[in-house]
Amino acid sequence: MKAGANGMRLAIAGAGITGAYLYRLLKNAGYEVDLFERRRRRTRCGLKPCAWGTSRGFVELVAQAGLEAEDYILRRLDHVVMDEVRIKADLMTFDKPRLVKDLLGDAELRFTPLPVRKYERVIDATGVSRALLPSIQEDVVLTCRQYLVETREPLENRIKLGGIGYAWCFPLSLNLYHVGCGSLLADPQAILIKLGWLKGTSSRDSRKIVCTCTAKIRLTGPDGSRPFVSNGCEEGIWGIGEAIGCVAPLAGDGVVPGMRNVQLLLNAWDSPDEYTEAVLAEFRWMKDERGVIDKLRRSERPGVREAYVLRRNSKRMGMQVRLRDAVALVKNMR
Repeated sequence: MKAGANGMRLAIAGAGITGAYLYRLLKNAGYEVDLFERRRRRTRCGLKPCAWGTSRGFVELVAQAGLEAEDYILRRLDHVVMDEVRIKADLMTFDKPRLVKDLLGDAELRFTPLPVRKYERVIDATGVSRALLPSIQEDVVLTCRQYLVETREPLENRIKLGGIGYAWCFPLSLNLYHVGCGSLLADPQAILIKLGWLKGTSSRDSRKIVCTCTAKIRLTGPDGSRPFVSNGCEEGIWGIGEAIGCVAPLAGDGVVPGMRNVQLLLNAWDSPDEYTEAVLAEFRWMKDERGVIDKLRRSERPGVREAYVLRRNSKRMGMQVRLRDAVALVKNMR
């Protein structure tokens, strides 16, 4: 970490997974950090969105915060059924609320407006709201509906594409599942009801909705989410995570990208230009995914090029998608 004096006055806006991860790494490096939240979250798990799934790189990133990833992993998934195609995968579900709580430790959350000019540097980790950075032109944000579902019968680990988005059902335990849907074109709840994933098909398959929430997810990508650093205090306001588009536009996953983004920030601590270049280089693959999203938004028919993007970028999640399957899958996203 290229750091200045540990006496620097620092503040982080946002205590989700990315903000909490940055907070822990800064505290471990000897920094004093004030942590602000806009409001108390009125959800059962205390997070929004809850996002219980993650992928490769999670174990190593958690270890760098001094924690043991295995303490948080709930289920390891060696496959996923995507539109009736069984695909090998290296995915996992994890206890995100517990991890965020442990990253924060005894941190004092301040539920008051952040006095930006009181600090030498402020980090915007406010996710899709991007509360402290300039607004994004041509921003792409989808609505997401999420449920925790308890059931006696095992459900299939699966994904259903459509509506420029997808619905998912991921196991958290033998009886608890995270079920959700995000879409740019349709009501996510209506999609889930149509799929029948929220209601059992027999008297034996009684499903109970434990909790639910609605959230927004940014699919813009970093290339379209600049600037990453803006004025406002002595050393500027620096964005991380979803605030600067570090969420995969096709898969919608932002846990590992957000934590990796924190590493890039710490490595380029003294240079906004170096930080911007590092983020764009690390996540250049997201620009291709955004291109697929834009083509679908224009109602243009996706082809082999878009299938290659889906296939190539699926590999980072350990998903072995054949090209012929990728061609069919990307068309199903419409």
